[in-house]
Amino acid sequence: MICSHEKEPMMRFARKRLLCLLVAVCVPLLFLGAGCPAASAEVPSHETAKTGVSDAAGEIKLFVMEFRHPVADGTLMRMIWQVDAPIRRVFSAEEIAAQGRDPNGFITCLNELVGKEYTNGRHQDIRERYVPWTPELEASLHAVITAQNLAAENDYGARAEAVTNPAYNILIAYADGRSLHITSAGQTVDAHEAHIEDALLTWCDEAFAAGGSQTPCSHGRDISAASP
Repeated sequence: MICSHEKEPMMRFARKRLLCLLVAVCVPLLFLGAGCPAASAEVPSHETAKTGVSDAAGEIKLFVMEFRHPVADGTLMRMIWQVDAPIRRVFSAEEIAAQGRDPNGFITCLNELVGKEYTNGRHQDIRERYVPWTPELEASLHAVITAQNLAAENDYGARAEAVTNPAYNILIAYADGRSLHITSAGQTVDAHEAHIEDALLTWCDEAFAAGGSQTPCSHGRDISAASP
């Protein structure tokens, strides 16, 4: 778990958001360049939701979500993505030693960074959380995707190009090259979009509550307690 006095500073929200956007654009192109089939509206069938074990085609290779909630003096933002993170950011020194892990190694995680963008252009980091990306965690995500029928929401990136600062932007890419790109119709959500947003954020919060580490940023406040 990171402490505020560690030498390695937390990546600022603006930098991480830019990195996420670059990943979201470039990685699907790499899949297609490798000869994988183009994205379709159908998500590959898999047994993950039932068994907790993903088949090769249905394995999630890229997962990025961004949520934006306008407030009086700016915008509250949650960036959630699958990333290879330094082990020392995910586990305490005691956990690393007890599990015999390399403290300088990396581990695939679900990572969340909460921040605020003020109307004057200033950015504030609020909180960062990590939880290891496990077959069980991926299975639970597959279950949400199926339950919410997110395949039917796939807009193939069209809205992401047309909507400025959408309320949410979601990209999921699978090992066989298929992908889901889901963007809200505007900067605020309607009842249907709010249901999708709530389902995904509830999944995220439950994942971190079950076994995540959290790093509060200095002088920050928790976005989860703020009104959208």
